[in-house]
Amino acid sequence: MATIHTEERNGIITRYVRAQEGIRLYLLPNVPMDAGEIPTERGFDLEGAVSEFPEARQERVRRIGEQYAGRQLDATSILLYAEERGEFDKYATRLESRHEDFEFIHPGLMMARTDVTAFFMRLYADLGVAPAEEAERAERQLRDYGIGVVVLADLGGQEN
Repeated sequence: MATIHTEERNGIITRYVRAQEGIRLYLLPNVPMDAGEIPTERGFDLEGAVSEFPEARQERVRRIGEQYAGRQLDATSILLYAEERGEFDKYATRLESRHEDFEFIHPGLMMARTDVTAFFMRLYADLGVAPAEEAERAERQLRDYGIGVVVLADLGGQEN
């Protein structure tokens, strides 16, 4: 297990784990706003994605996409992969069943939250479009450290 580091930023004590090069995983509840860039989904064309589906499925895809604002690309791509494999209803139901777990998360944090990432990685792995090891890594990280926010650290040449 990685070491949990503690630092003070602007008078607030924060805890983080060094992930990959230039990435820190800040553990909730305190995430410094000046630590670097928080990844976000910007400018996703939901209507364009919805139009890729058969007309009978479009309203359900639109609703699911709206429920996952901030992760619409992931939600709709999972549904597209599932449609190709004849498992649309199964994966649509899985997405619908977890929406309430994430509805309180601001869309600007959906890409950065480790619990949301673990959920989507598991869906991709179960569809066979991502390595199962990646899903297991995300789930292990969540289990070992709890919910966190990924920050792409701007360290200006400092050690990660």
